[in-house]
Amino acid sequence: MYTVCALNSEYTTIRVKRSTKMLLEKALIYMESMLGRRIDYDELLRIMVDKLLGRRPELLLWLVENPVKDYDRTLALRILGEERARDERFREVVGEGSS
Repeated sequence: MYTVCALNSEYTTIRVKRSTKMLLEKALIYMESMLGRRIDYDELLRIMVDKLLGRRPELLLWLVENPVKDYDRTLALRILGEERARDERFREVVGEGSS
């Protein structure tokens, strides 16, 4: 197990397996390259949680499968496709070890 230590009382310690730490390191490198700046694990985790809680692909899928009268499904299909492509790119960088 690896421990992420804090230098002040604002932070806590999170224990993770070695394989999880390696996934987080890959994700950190990927996100730094996307943002064009350095970030710490705290910011990485916040970004990941914000993305997870902010996206609702299951609603897009439902809209595609159950069209609403007078609603054009192409926008929902396009957004759903973009979300899937973004997820695939992230999996390629981080690796499939996360599943």
